[in-house]
Amino acid sequence: MSTYHSALATTAVGRWHLEPDDSTVEFTGRHFLFLPVQGSFPVREGHVEVAEDGALTRLEAVVSATGFETGNPQRDATVRGPRFLDADRFPALRFTAGPSGAGAGVTGLLEVKGRQVPLTLAVDEPAAEGDRVVVRATARVDRHACGVGALRGLVGGELRVRIRAVLVRRP
Repeated sequence: MSTYHSALATTAVGRWHLEPDDSTVEFTGRHFLFLPVQGSFPVREGHVEVAEDGALTRLEAVVSATGFETGNPQRDATVRGPRFLDADRFPALRFTAGPSGAGAGVTGLLEVKGRQVPLTLAVDEPAAEGDRVVVRATARVDRHACGVGALRGLVGGELRVRIRAVLVRRP
């Protein structure tokens, strides 16, 4: 996504806004190192800026830590609590990136609980859907590096993250 290799390069120039209701951030982790746990974070806001040559110049996205959900209310409350995400003090997770080199990845900083860690998103070719652009990306996040280290022996340290970002132009 750092440089589009398609007809979208010329039509994508400018500032695009993330559509929170149509965008998703989903993850899969491991509980007791074996059982998969799937969940999501609600998308709050974001934008992408694309240069004349199709290169990404800026990306900012915010998801809600307070909206962490796996379908298990007890687990969700625990993860939102002070031992994990501390969502009362740090209600948002942020990803920011500036210009990236050529290729299908975007490297930036993921901020969790006030700590910033480098993160690279593997990005699929953007797809135009009418007046919207849909971008899909994946990443692997080390929760321990992000300062979310509670229950190290019981909960896997890596999350596989899947993103579907719907971008629109707004005046």
